[in-house]
Amino acid sequence: MTTLLEPAPIHAGSDFSGLTTVDAARVAAAISAERAPSTLASYASAWRLFTRWCADRGLASLPADPATVCAYLAERADLGLANATITACCAAIRYEHQRAGAPDPIADPTVARVRRGLRRILGVAPRRQARALVTEDIRNMVDQIDRSTAAGARDRALLLLGFASALRRSELAELALDDVLFVRDGVLLNIRRSKCDPDAKGQVVAVAIGAHAVTDPVAALRYWTAVRGTTPGNVFTRIRSNGRPTIERISGHTVRCIIRTRAAAAGIESERVSGHSLRAGHATAAALAGVPLDRIAAQTRHKEISTLVRHYIRPLDAMANTSSRSLGL
Repeated sequence: MTTLLEPAPIHAGSDFSGLTTVDAARVAAAISAERAPSTLASYASAWRLFTRWCADRGLASLPADPATVCAYLAERADLGLANATITACCAAIRYEHQRAGAPDPIADPTVARVRRGLRRILGVAPRRQARALVTEDIRNMVDQIDRSTAAGARDRALLLLGFASALRRSELAELALDDVLFVRDGVLLNIRRSKCDPDAKGQVVAVAIGAHAVTDPVAALRYWTAVRGTTPGNVFTRIRSNGRPTIERISGHTVRCIIRTRAAAAGIESERVSGHSLRAGHATAAALAGVPLDRIAAQTRHKEISTLVRHYIRPLDAMANTSSRSLGL
């Protein structure tokens, strides 16, 4: 189980000396709420790795010397970590130093130079994207699920709803019963907070009733919520060892595990299947079906259509238009 970082302390820079303990706790809680729980969990994990690395070498992690950070990042890159992962390491180190009121080593010019160099080095490595699970894959996965069990009912609903809605895995994990509204033509999902909505203004995602009973995401969700019960809480919850559902929410990591396990059971090579595979699959399948880009972007909530094109559409166009088809091989 992931342990989140404690609420951020209040440091010098603003004078809170006259606050009561209760007031200070409220301010600290508000500061901590600036970042999503999933972000804090990621920071906590990255920070543990950094502090362990420093301890093994007898180096201080807080405050960390810029040279220490440079050495750590260079070793992470040498181990094969991607640019995005190294950026996450830096964010965690910066966050923890800010919490402690210590100088930020990430802001050091030498650290910045090392990061630029690593971006150039790692930028030449091929990026392995998550495999997009398209409609045929989803059908095969659902066919292998025993819906008579609570786990089967939950996983079937998660796969179909995740694919049809194009939600992120964290959004699936955080979706609450109160966020679900069944309507005549489908279901409306209220996404309270997302990657592209950090201020929690809220977004509504619509999912239409499916054309086939076996793969209807709305029917699958209705069935699972009936099995789960009406106790307030998250839609997708843990299953006890005796097969009964609980009211304990699942994590984004559990969403990923469910997708990979069900893919493997359907004979799909699961090494590149991830928590992003349902969302990527929706965009890919919709593009193959000729859905206009603006409609796909509206569903996936991509602010920039160029991002959608770069990650999902260009690979499809490349395969459709390759001149290698005309070589007579």
